[in-house]
Amino acid sequence: MEAKGGTVQASGRPWKYFRDIRSELKKVVWPTPKQTVSYTGFVVVFSLVVVAAISLLDAVFNFGLHQYLR
Repeated sequence: MEAKGGTVQASGRPWKYFRDIRSELKKVVWPTPKQTVSYTGFVVVFSLVVVAAISLLDAVFNFGLHQYLR
């Protein structure tokens, strides 16, 4: 496929497009299962930390607002 004017022209060659996708995916360095588990664990733990921080800030601001409105 050739890009002309910033757009991709298929020009009736869908099989070439899919072959190009396949060849590009072969170049990707995929993570090992151990790395995948490690990265997933990091994302879960980080997400829980962010949820805890936002919940704490929400509770503090909620308490302050209730004290102010009293």
